[in-house]
Amino acid sequence: MFLKNIKKYFPYAKHTAISELKSQVAESRLGWLWWILDPLFFMLVYTFIVQFVFGVSIENFPLYVFLGLIIWNFFASTITSSVDIVRSYRAIFLKVYIPKYILVITQIIVNLVKMAIGLSISLIVIIILKINITIYILNIIPIALIYILFTFGVALFFAHFGVYISDLRNVTTILIRLLFYMSGVFYSLDRLPENIRFIYSLICPTGFFLQQARNITMYGTNVNYFILIYWLLISLILIYFGLKLMNKYESTYVKVI
Repeated sequence: MFLKNIKKYFPYAKHTAISELKSQVAESRLGWLWWILDPLFFMLVYTFIVQFVFGVSIENFPLYVFLGLIIWNFFASTITSSVDIVRSYRAIFLKVYIPKYILVITQIIVNLVKMAIGLSISLIVIIILKINITIYILNIIPIALIYILFTFGVALFFAHFGVYISDLRNVTTILIRLLFYMSGVFYSLDRLPENIRFIYSLICPTGFFLQQARNITMYGTNVNYFILIYWLLISLILIYFGLKLMNKYESTYVKVI
């Protein structure tokens, strides 16, 4: 049923995502460049604070932070936008039936386009800096796929509970900020002891995905497949129960909002 609905409603999700991307571009003179400039400016701020204020030295640190921000923003933006997604599209699904998880997929497409542009810029910078590119960079495909699945699974729960809890957006902002500082966006996790780093990778998904993406692109090392499969299983479980939850209660959404 899920795959059948994906096939049926994907054109709608794609059209809606394109419309949202165009509207975001239309509202700014610089347009899509802000998708690059936003993490770029934050990269400059974190570079100044970490390297010049605290004196911490990491090789190619600006690229290190930029890559982390691009990957992090995909998760953070998708989760944040999913909280109010059902309320935002209330006028539409009052007229026609749309599985509510399709709305979440729409946000994933929007943020996936932005992440893809950012990763492309990062690859160009890697080539310019003459950083050695190894065969392990192909692992970006399974990492990205599992990262998308995990984000989708988490977003389903936030989209569901966002219907019933009006203050969830405020709580989400706090949780996202906490996870941001835990994920090593602007600092290296290599300083942690190996056993602690292993446990950390099992409880902080965004930190794990950021670390793996950097390892294969900037340092030419392989992926930790054991933990990657672990997060794949977690993602599938989240998706299963998230879809089950939304399918069970979506008929009550209209009454609540």
